Amino acid sequence: MNDIKKDGASLWDILSVIVKWRRLLVMNFLTASIFILIVSFFLPNWYISRASIFPPEEETPGFGFASSILGGGLAGALSSYKMALPAFATPSDLYASILRSRIVSESVVKKHGFQKIYGVGSLEKALKILASHLNVKVEPEGIIRVSFEDKDPELAASVVNSFIEELNKVNNEVLLLRATATRHFIEERLAQTKIELTKAEEDYRAFQEEHKAISLDDQMRAMIDNLAELKKQLFLAEIELGVLKRSFLPTHTEVKRQEAKIDEIKKQINILEEGASNNKKEGELSIPFSEAPDLSLQLVRLTRQLKIQETIYEFLTQEYEKVKIQEKKDTPTIQILDPPTVPEVKSRPRRSMMAVMAGLLSFLLTTVAVFVKEFVDRNKRNDTETYRQLDKILVTVKDDFYALRSLFMRKKGEDNDRTN
Repeated sequence: MNDIKKDGASLWDILSVIVKWRRLLVMNFLTASIFILIVSFFLPNWYISRASIFPPEEETPGFGFASSILGGGLAGALSSYKMALPAFATPSDLYASILRSRIVSESVVKKHGFQKIYGVGSLEKALKILASHLNVKVEPEGIIRVSFEDKDPELAASVVNSFIEELNKVNNEVLLLRATATRHFIEERLAQTKIELTKAEEDYRAFQEEHKAISLDDQMRAMIDNLAELKKQLFLAEIELGVLKRSFLPTHTEVKRQEAKIDEIKKQINILEEGASNNKKEGELSIPFSEAPDLSLQLVRLTRQLKIQETIYEFLTQEYEKVKIQEKKDTPTIQILDPPTVPEVKSRPRRSMMAVMAGLLSFLLTTVAVFVKEFVDRNKRNDTETYRQLDKILVTVKDDFYALRSLFMRKKGEDNDRTN
């Protein structure tokens, strides 16, 4: 019962102190709120411009040699070098990192003259201020949110637009580098294929001149055409498998499916080759009957090699033209969901919130102060040991303060004497 009464008395004591000092508490609350509200009107308004970017697309392998290598820009680069990035990194994270990168920030600072705007002499300080006002966030669904805060709403929108332009520039540079590297690769392969094609043509012509063999019959030619097409499909399938292996683990279903496709193509090629070498008839070639078995096999092989080289050469020539077009392309590669706009509503200062928070803080500090005063006054009236200890502490602090002030004044006087 005594504890309950003591608790009740303590609660009433607290309420009585608050009621006793209510005017001071309310006055300080209103004074602080009004003062901060007035001060806030002298603070500049800040505005935030925002933009949203679609996540980069990753090209699906299997739509041509050049598109498999070049597809996706930075997204394609990410697919090709996944092991160089942290676990769970996405193409959107790569875009966000590029937006925060120094090279992009430097370009934006120089473009808008932020060293002059911020009144700083060094580029490093301008970059730090720029970074403090920039916010780049990747949403769970992959959308990239870019925002920038500035006192000038038009400048805020212009800066966000500049960041997107710089991201697009970096993406285009990556595409250009990869297109150039691919063009060099195809050029080398074209030169090699041209040599092999020339050799195949010369071997075929020499064979015909030597043995007076003009052509194969329609059935044999159809078989060779089919074989050349299968060789081309095998060439493409093996390239696509290489792209898949750079993007997925060897156990991935797409990799397994592509490997099965390659095995099936090879099986069809073996069937055609065995048929071309074992199923020859006496009237197939316009050559002497006694030499038909050996010479027909040679003619089939020469015709097949010539057709394969022609098919590969034609294919590489087409891809070479695609890569040359890609090198000269200068179209935007970044897909914007929400373009940056000039903000009409300020983001800060939030004047009403500032006034309320200042009033609450003042109320809290005043409450603590009046309770401390009540505590000291009560102990002073009762002349308790606690008050005597507090008095000693205050006297010691006061003496130390006066001693420091005297030392400071003496030192200041000595400095003045030296100056005079």
